[in-house]
Amino acid sequence: MTANRLDPRTAAFFDFNGTLVTREVWDAMRSWKRQHGEWRQIERIAMARQIPIVLASRVGLLSTDLMVRRWMRAAWRTMRGMDEQALLELVNYAWDTMFQPSTRDRVAQIVAKRKSEGRLAILVSATYEPFLEPAKHRFLFDEVIGTRVEVRDGRVTGRVLGKVVTGPEKVNRVMSLVRRLTPPIDLQESLAYADTERDLDLLELVGNPVAVWPNRRLERVAQHRGWPIVRDSEPS
Repeated sequence: MTANRLDPRTAAFFDFNGTLVTREVWDAMRSWKRQHGEWRQIERIAMARQIPIVLASRVGLLSTDLMVRRWMRAAWRTMRGMDEQALLELVNYAWDTMFQPSTRDRVAQIVAKRKSEGRLAILVSATYEPFLEPAKHRFLFDEVIGTRVEVRDGRVTGRVLGKVVTGPEKVNRVMSLVRRLTPPIDLQESLAYADTERDLDLLELVGNPVAVWPNRRLERVAQHRGWPIVRDSEPS
């Protein structure tokens, strides 16, 4: 049976870490640097200094958005000086060892299903954009939105360009995309999939929010608002 075709300007927005995959980009970056003998003492100290920020966010003393913004900037600084070929090798390593093995098959199936309905599939994440680009080919995303990073004269500068794509910034970047498209995306008829309360802004942007393997905070919100919750045995 042929699937009913929807307006091609409706969309399904997907978070990456925790939603489509369960591993974090920092795991791959740290592992790769250790294997190549580039995990320097000064970088270990720099990242260790971020631990109190993470702990403060877990007990509610600091917003998780602020924690992610600080962590992502600090982590990318440890890549300073890497050449473009090494960055490509790192991205491939991340996919081969972390992202592909930890892909949630259930969510990958949902991506394919939404595309078969005629929706745009859009990946939006705080993860650095070079690490998200392979998802276009592996899962056939139409658009990828991630944290931009600077490569100048063939080398990583360690600078994040603009804002880390978390919390309200996800909405800002999505709306920028919506305004560029003609006709624009019908957000009321669109869907969004995410796993934590950091993505409430994105989930509330669309008419059909879905919690995917939600943490406790998002699960409480989803249950209160009657949002679908996706796990292995749940409908999509």
